[in-house]
Amino acid sequence: MIYIRRAGLAAFPIAFLFILAGCGDVFRPVATPITKPGGDPQFLRLAIAVNNNNGNVGTTTQVNVAGDTNVSTQTVGAGPVHAGFLGIGGTRLYVANKSDDTISSYTPIAGDLPTSLSLPAGSAPVFVHSTQTDAMFVANSGTATVGVISPTLNILTGQIPVGANPVALAETPDGHKLYCVNNGSNTVTVISTVDATVTGTVAVGSSPVWAAISADGATLFVLNQGTGTISVVDTATDTVTGSLAVGSSPNFLLFDRHLARIYVTNTGSNTVSIFKADVSPPTLLATVGVGTAPTSVTALADGSRAYVANSGSGTVSVINASSNTVSRTISVGQTPISIDSSSDSSKVFVANRDSTSVSDIRTSDETVVATFTTGSPRPVFLTIAQ
Repeated sequence: MIYIRRAGLAAFPIAFLFILAGCGDVFRPVATPITKPGGDPQFLRLAIAVNNNNGNVGTTTQVNVAGDTNVSTQTVGAGPVHAGFLGIGGTRLYVANKSDDTISSYTPIAGDLPTSLSLPAGSAPVFVHSTQTDAMFVANSGTATVGVISPTLNILTGQIPVGANPVALAETPDGHKLYCVNNGSNTVTVISTVDATVTGTVAVGSSPVWAAISADGATLFVLNQGTGTISVVDTATDTVTGSLAVGSSPNFLLFDRHLARIYVTNTGSNTVSIFKADVSPPTLLATVGVGTAPTSVTALADGSRAYVANSGSGTVSVINASSNTVSRTISVGQTPISIDSSSDSSKVFVANRDSTSVSDIRTSDETVVATFTTGSPRPVFLTIAQ
């Protein structure tokens, strides 16, 4: 579906994705089904942790969600910070290695070894994303570009100029538009995926760090860390139609498709802002006090609860979605920084950056049923493939 202009094959997760104050890394979350080999109709769900290893050669750790077992560890590039799957329901994982300007890719269930793609020197890739099957997009923070990768050829087929310090990507459900959040220029670049060209630039708040699109694709929500706001963008006209106030130093935004809600973690005020998003303008439902320095949130697909990783207190706060209050606080590892939940709502996994571990939480009784040591230090991002 995508025609990519050849633009010279030359050599290019806070917030984070999350830009955690003082940590200097960018991180991020995604989910996709992976089928077992041999025609097994069941899905093998994997929680995949991206382990930064202090900027040295890193790894990914694969945990079987249902079996509560560490399946494998793969070696990727230096300083990995984010990962994403190719296409909706895709099985091939792409990892952004910030420190050595490379992208690693492999299919976790197949057990193949990662291949490496070198980007231009200084690219510093921090975010990968695509709903397509014939192109993977990479936000290159060092060169102010979005790289276009051909999955078939495993080469860089184009580089799209965007604003300063791009840190996050979001795509409309129809796959026709890609939005790039530019932290250094307080803008969002609008990209047509049909021909990989820039069609517009949207001015937003100060230090934007994250973005998400509504389920119907009509609205883009851009989280601005510097101003403590969400810019509401109409994707039909690519104009800002409103601004929503959140807490201090917000660093992560989640759009909950089941309840049509927005959850925002406010690192500076130790709160989560919750908005009803299927009305215009979105309305604030609650501001919930959680643990210290919340950095990531996930919502169960059954609509019952949201789970918040509190990096400063080593805990996960459980928010009851009916009352919008904290119903439980779960102790996990040190500096929990990224969190995701399984599609069947049975499990939540947390990457504990400074414990070099992943916590496995069973949601039926809010119990940590296992803790896994990651393949290398500093897991900074976690996603569940489902």
